[in-house]
Formats: sequence, structure tokens, C-alpha cells
Amino acid sequence: MSVAPLEAISIGRIGQLPEGPVESAKVGTSFMQMIGSGINEINGSLTHADAMARALAAGQNVPVHDVMIAMEQAHLKLQLAVQVRNRVVDAYQNLTNMQM
Repeated sequence: MSVAPLEAISIGRIGQLPEGPVESAKVGTSFMQMIGSGINEINGSLTHADAMARALAAGQNVPVHDVMIAMEQAHLKLQLAVQVRNRVVDAYQNLTNMQM
């Protein structure tokens, strides 16, 4: 059994940029667009729960359990947003308090 000789390959220098156009990370939705869509979703959920509660209070034929489910979903989404906000603020404070 014969083994082929190894061929030298060039890996380039460390820190050397590849030639030609470099593609950055895939462009998707920006952070601000994600935050905006999340806030819009929370607002829609709160508005929907409020409308259902008002309809129930006005005597319309709205099932009570549907109103309670909508209110709880809106409440949970709002709690999640507040917790995410708290985590972001904590991370920012930790970064600003780092010593260089």
C-alpha cells in the first residue's frame, strides 16, 4: 500500500483579510424592528383584552372565560416585556461599571 505525499497548503497569515468582497452576517430584521414589533404585539394584546372587557361590561354576548384568557395573556406578555427590559438595563449598567 503506497501513501501519497502530503502537499503544502497555504493558510495565509493570521489577521489577514480574505481577498474579494466579504459578506457580513445575514441581514435580517434589525434590533429596533424586533423591539418595535414586540411592543406593537403587546399593545395589540392589551387593546384586545380591554375591548373584550368593555364589551362584557356593556352586556354584550362575550364569554367570560374568553375575556379572562385575553386579560391573562396580555398580563403575561407585559410581565415578560418588563423582565426583558430589566435584564437589558442590568446588562447595560454592568457594562458601564466595568473598569478598563
